[in-house]
Amino acid sequence: MAANLEVSLGGLRMKNPVTVASGTFGYGQEYEPYYDISQLGAVTVKSISLKPRAGNKPPRLVETPAGLLNAIGLQNVGLDVYLAEKAPYLRERHATIIANIYGHSPDEYVELARRIDAENAADALELNLSCPNVHDARKRGGAALVAQVPETVALYTRAVRSATKLPLIVKLTPNVADICEPALAAQEAGADAVSLINTLMGMAIDPETRHARLANIVGGLSGPAIRPVALKMVWDVARAVKIPVIGMGGICDASDAVQFLVAGATAVAVGSVSFRNPRAAIEIVDGIARYLERHHMTDIRELIGSLVV
Repeated sequence: MAANLEVSLGGLRMKNPVTVASGTFGYGQEYEPYYDISQLGAVTVKSISLKPRAGNKPPRLVETPAGLLNAIGLQNVGLDVYLAEKAPYLRERHATIIANIYGHSPDEYVELARRIDAENAADALELNLSCPNVHDARKRGGAALVAQVPETVALYTRAVRSATKLPLIVKLTPNVADICEPALAAQEAGADAVSLINTLMGMAIDPETRHARLANIVGGLSGPAIRPVALKMVWDVARAVKIPVIGMGGICDASDAVQFLVAGATAVAVGSVSFRNPRAAIEIVDGIARYLERHHMTDIRELIGSLVV
C-alpha cells in the first residue's frame, strides 16, 4: 500500500508536500510539455501585481558557483491577465493554485487578495514581502524589505487577513538577523503558514571590465549554494511557530527535500533546479514516496520534524 503523502497548510490541502517556488515556474503553462502539473501538491505562480511589470533591464541572470543570481524585478502579466488567462488555464488542468502576490502598500495587497478570492482564482495566497531585487542598488539608504521588519510584516499580514478567507502564506527573507521574529509576527497577525527562504542578496563583478554582471548590481542568490542556510532557518522557524512551514532554497532532488521535511517543514518548494531539469519537481514527489516506502513509513507526517538529536 502506498504511503499517504497528503499535507495541510492551514486549510490548504495538498495531495503531496511538493510545490514550486514563485518565479521559477511561470504560471504553469510553461511546464505543460513535461508532465501533468496537477500531480504537484500545488502550483505557486509567478508574483502577480495589480498592473503589468516589465521588470529590471538586462542582464538579469548570472550563474554563480552552485547557484544563480537573478534580478528579474518581478516581471509579470498583471492581475487582469492573470484572472482572464492564467487562472482559468490552471483550473482547467485541475491544479491546486497558490497565488503569489506583490504590491507597494497594504492597500494594493488587499485589492489583489479580494479580487483573486472573488474570482476563485487561487486556493491560497502567498504574500511576497521579501523580493530583494526590486530596488535600485545605486540608491543608498533605501527602504528595508517589508519582511525585514516584524511590525511591518504584521501590518501587511493583518490587512490581507481581513480581506480574504483564503489560506494565507507569508514568504520570508533570509536577509535578517533572526528570521524567527518576522515568522512569529506573521503568525500572530493571522498567517496560516510561512514560506522560507526567499533568495539571499548577492552580486557578481566582471573583473576585466570592473562592471557589475547584473544591470541592477545586486540580485537574489538561489540554488544549492544556499541550501545549508535555508535548512537551518527552516529548522529554527519550525521550532518557533505553531503554523506550518514551507521550506525552500536549493532543493534539487528528493534527498534534499527530505532534509527540509525532517527539519520541520510541512511542505517544500522546488525552485532554480527546474531551469536545468524541468521535471525536477515531479521527480521529487516520486522520490519522496520511494523514501517513505524504503523506510517503512505509511504517512508523510512520520517524516515531518523527525530530526534525531
